Amino acid sequence: MDKKSLDCILERLPDRLRIPLERARSAYEDKITEIVLRVDAPVCLYERKRLYFITDSGYLTDSAYADHLLITSSKEMEQTVLRLCDYSIYAFQNEINSGFITIEGGVRVGLCGKAVMTQGDITNIRDISTLSFRVARDVSGCATSLIGKLDPLKGALICGIPGSGKTTLIRDLARQLSYRYRVSALDERGELSASYRGKAGYSLGLCDVYSGYPKGIAANCAIRSMAPEIIVCDEMGDQTDVDLLLYSMRCGVAFIATSHASSMQDLRRREITSKMINTGAFRYIVFLSSGGDVGKIDKIYEMCDARD
Repeated sequence: MDKKSLDCILERLPDRLRIPLERARSAYEDKITEIVLRVDAPVCLYERKRLYFITDSGYLTDSAYADHLLITSSKEMEQTVLRLCDYSIYAFQNEINSGFITIEGGVRVGLCGKAVMTQGDITNIRDISTLSFRVARDVSGCATSLIGKLDPLKGALICGIPGSGKTTLIRDLARQLSYRYRVSALDERGELSASYRGKAGYSLGLCDVYSGYPKGIAANCAIRSMAPEIIVCDEMGDQTDVDLLLYSMRCGVAFIATSHASSMQDLRRREITSKMINTGAFRYIVFLSSGGDVGKIDKIYEMCDARD
């Protein structure tokens, strides 16, 4: 776990939740990927394939039936949400409506609650019942082996299950490539650069970073004004992304992106990701391992192989 990210998480929590987590920190900080708060439920700490709980005295356990587990109250949930928004929920309304808030250290906080709908659009989320703090990591050099196995100007789609290290890998990939090519990074959620209030928490080298822009707008701005050879983007998977890939290809710009998928069959089974592949924007489809080191490569397909 990135210690800076963990600091950013703990400082946003009320003392009754923060103090036990601080006491147990040495037992979990190097292995967990998420800390999840749920109203009237135990605080959960997720490793890739394990779940831990914590007692109110700061003892880490894997038993959901242990005595004195740390429970999040509705008042503490409200306090945490306010702290995440710097006591100005209005300023974060667009992010809240999208289901997440990004804070310092590149930490993305997913949230669940009651949606308020207006003419088919979400205009607010009330009565927030879950906060999922996804720990950001920065592993310099983790993309080195991948760079040696592909031509970045041919495009690549990095795939894996949640927690496999897609964002960590593509961050280092963008950083390393920026010293050889003109690279624009579309950092819509602020996770790649860990950007908070205009200040980057992680270096993206010489990338031109579009933080907080919708991907389509950012790509259009980049292509028109920054002359990128490569565009790097995290988490693609809807119809607008298909159109974006086609546009970038027409402009002669390579795309390196990530998508949630466990296998080639999984990727092709879904309509949108299948369309993304069929654009021809990605010469390489890279799958990450579901266990072991962050960003570890499991298999690389070249498109002539992927269609077999």
